Amino acid sequence: MSAANNSVNSQYSAPQPTWLLVLIVSTSIFATTIITPSLPGITLVFSVTAQQTQMVITGFLAATAVGQLFFGPFSDRFGRRKPLLAGLGLYLAGSILALMATDLSVLVLARCVQGVGAAAAMVLSRVIINDAHAPRAAAASMAAVMSAAALAPILAFSLGGVLYDAFGWQGGIGVTVLLGTVAFILALIILGETHRSRQSRLSLESVTLNYVGLLRNKQFLLFAGNLGFQASIFFALLSFLPFAFHRLGYSAAAFGFFVTALPVGFLTGSGVSRKLTPLWGIPRMVRTGSSLSILATGSMTVLAFVGYRSVWALLLPAMLFGFSNGLVVANSTMGAVNAAHRSVAGFASALSGSFQLAFASLVAWLTIFLGAAEDVRIGIAVVFMMALAGTALAFLIPLDSGDSPP
Repeated sequence: MSAANNSVNSQYSAPQPTWLLVLIVSTSIFATTIITPSLPGITLVFSVTAQQTQMVITGFLAATAVGQLFFGPFSDRFGRRKPLLAGLGLYLAGSILALMATDLSVLVLARCVQGVGAAAAMVLSRVIINDAHAPRAAAASMAAVMSAAALAPILAFSLGGVLYDAFGWQGGIGVTVLLGTVAFILALIILGETHRSRQSRLSLESVTLNYVGLLRNKQFLLFAGNLGFQASIFFALLSFLPFAFHRLGYSAAAFGFFVTALPVGFLTGSGVSRKLTPLWGIPRMVRTGSSLSILATGSMTVLAFVGYRSVWALLLPAMLFGFSNGLVVANSTMGAVNAAHRSVAGFASALSGSFQLAFASLVAWLTIFLGAAEDVRIGIAVVFMMALAGTALAFLIPLDSGDSPP
């Protein structure tokens, strides 16, 4: 038994400090959310439409989605550490450029650079965890990191609103400059290499074949698809809720305070996931969380369409969705990564994360394009449909999948 355990343990690298992974993940989360309370203000400052302002979020998410497609393969070929440091450097450069932006086009460009850098933080944190743990333990560890990282949007939403009222939209961007600097320096000093089975070469042909192989992997597609639909709900909410609160007469700071209901719910759900995943398994957790997302968005839909308009009619269902998301995200993420062979885990993490953000950015843009900034019911209808689709995929995942490495 001892020899068998040693053989299993030899497959995995030494775990990296959880607090460092939390910090790295938090850099990307802060960049995504801290600017959200400023969206109505940016619309006014640059004299643009809500649809144009949405590119500040959509551009960041799209760039992050594309960036993950590159950082995943690079990490399988060159290891985790060097690509992560390169990504954190890009994140810092984009943050500095955003701070100096004088018009919306420059700000969107800077956010795209920032988003490419954030891709490294997202994709490589997942793979580093996968390098060091067996599947169920990896999902539980990912939930632990996401639980701690859920504090980031709680701080980012509140801080972003306060900083906007005090310093304008640049206040939140200044925080991303500080975070990027600290994360880069600490990763440079502390982070170790965790990848043991690097690919011998990296070519366009091998990259294409690996991605095509994943697109033929039904188990991978189900987990990645579920993750994409669930993420689209979160980012669609972030796209139209600032305008909904503005129309209800609330300041950016008030919105930042109230919308912390989302990450508080997510934090609670991630904590529950960390305890239950080793017992229930990954697929059952994904099904449970996805089903709860229907209840959450369905409640919001009913309240909106019967004409009940208030902060609590938006926030209480949003908090329940945050809880459901906490059950789903870590499990669908690790389920997708574990669907692939360890030698291409970076590809799997990259493609699942890229699809997640690409689809989420499209849905967030479409939500505003359809008029959700003016009529909250449009946005709520969109998120309800996303919840239905994501749950349908969750119930196609076999209960015995996602728990064992291939």
